[in-house]
Amino acid sequence: MLYLVYGEQDVYRREAKFSILTALSQLKRGESLCIRVMTDRPQDYAGWPVETVELDQQTLTRWQGENGYIHRRKACAIAHGVTLADHTLFVDTDTLFLKSPHRVFELITPGQYVMDEFEYDWSYVCKRPDYLKLGEHLRAHGICAGNSFKLYNSGLCGVRASDVPLLETAIGLIDEWTQGSFDIHTIEQIAISFAMRGSKVCEATKFVHHFYADKRFFHAMQAYFFSLHGEAFSPDLVARCLDVPRVKPIPSAWQRLRIKWQLRNQCKHMKRVGRDLLYGSSAPEHPYYDVCRHGWWESAYKEIRRWDEAEQKTFFSAKDVVWPQQLPRPANAADEQTILAFLRQRMAL
Repeated sequence: MLYLVYGEQDVYRREAKFSILTALSQLKRGESLCIRVMTDRPQDYAGWPVETVELDQQTLTRWQGENGYIHRRKACAIAHGVTLADHTLFVDTDTLFLKSPHRVFELITPGQYVMDEFEYDWSYVCKRPDYLKLGEHLRAHGICAGNSFKLYNSGLCGVRASDVPLLETAIGLIDEWTQGSFDIHTIEQIAISFAMRGSKVCEATKFVHHFYADKRFFHAMQAYFFSLHGEAFSPDLVARCLDVPRVKPIPSAWQRLRIKWQLRNQCKHMKRVGRDLLYGSSAPEHPYYDVCRHGWWESAYKEIRRWDEAEQKTFFSAKDVVWPQQLPRPANAADEQTILAFLRQRMAL
């Protein structure tokens, strides 16, 4: 199992460590796991059951390539990783294991690869403005809407030692597609998907949860977890990671229906704000959910920031103590002032 972690942001280190804990927590009796972390900070993983491959700045710069595409490093890391083992499962740090990683490794066979999940066919996105330039490159390879290929999320990527040519092809495509400028930040996973076309690709969604779309919730829970238990590795830490929910805090079906009904007469953008504020207030009772309710409120704040100044002034009363009259009140009355204080603080910043 292979991770790539670089830079000094604590959040990515915590992501990687928590992902590793979830993988270890799912191992069955007698199962073992070789975990490698490619990193420029190997000292961060001292005492952890991992092998570190130290990356210097020269390597990171070379892996980024001449076109400055940062995610090229991921393809280069996988290409280097496949030379170290018969089977390699590259894992994005924002990945939680729901079942044993060995169930995923079993899917990596000759002519069969593993990717996180299917996202869309090229025929679906090829006419979008940000994909037009890439489409010109693909036409040079004989690809059009009529003979498109499947595009996969590369949050997980399972390959074999014999797949070095596949990764080299993907890296070459990245360099071709990022010349001059590029509009798509996921070119790396498109290049890998293109290189895999014609082969069988298995999705890993039954075995993992890739929380890339909900980072604000999981970052809060993981920061709280490590603040409680520290980052020194121990078997107890593996067991304790099971206390952390694997899904974001969502109100019950009845509460969601009630909120939807309460907001039925609001305009579309007010519905979004109201839903996010009330979802945060109605999050299920759980110690880890208590620390990430603000994730919903942050979404509401971002929506409000898109409004014009007049709408914002209408939404916020001149008095701090007044709940916006357009919205139903939270089920927990104490949340009214908590939410208002949060929004005003974010708006001030």
